[in-house]
Amino acid sequence: MSDNQSSNSTDSLSFANTEISMSRTARFWILLLFDVPSIICTLVVLFCVFVDQKLRLSVKNHALVILLILGLGTQLVDVPFYLNFIVHSGVFPPNPSTCILWCFMDIGMYNGGAIILAWTAFERHIIIFHSRWISTRKGRIIAHYLPLLFLILYIFIFYIYAFYFFPCENTYDYTLPFCNGSPCYANDPIMGMFDWIVNITMPTLLEAFFSFSFMFRV
Repeated sequence: MSDNQSSNSTDSLSFANTEISMSRTARFWILLLFDVPSIICTLVVLFCVFVDQKLRLSVKNHALVILLILGLGTQLVDVPFYLNFIVHSGVFPPNPSTCILWCFMDIGMYNGGAIILAWTAFERHIIIFHSRWISTRKGRIIAHYLPLLFLILYIFIFYIYAFYFFPCENTYDYTLPFCNGSPCYANDPIMGMFDWIVNITMPTLLEAFFSFSFMFRV
């Protein structure tokens, strides 16, 4: 994936022209004061799950662990990058690698979390209403471990390819959050549509469907 830095032309939007009414200082401290406890809580929950064998082996906790790890990427990379952006009034360091990593964590990990969340909503039906499917080791491999492994591999393979290897040219504006936050693959008629339908729309609809149907079944 090739990269092209945006020029400082007169029609370029600046951070100042797109800011919300809340001051930068207020935004900085609100994000920081919520992000730090969030990171601590995530690490505590992960620690408790990993050290307790019963919690670690429970199938109902595995998708939760994946969600927490994906969320940790946002907490440790996405939010700090934005805090850094507020401090410097621009992307720092201003280079394509920063932009790609920021967008990867912001878009890839968020959409990945939505996919895992949709699977979690579906898996609740299996755990509660079809527990016999996962009562044996073979059943757990087929109905639990393999789907989770497939989804994890799919998320990372798709977004690593989309951000780092897809043959298109990014245009970055270091004066805007996420370097303008529009990866070039999203403009491709096939790749962009596939991402929108499969990774964004479908997980949202499926999660809502499985959650509501679960409520009516209990």
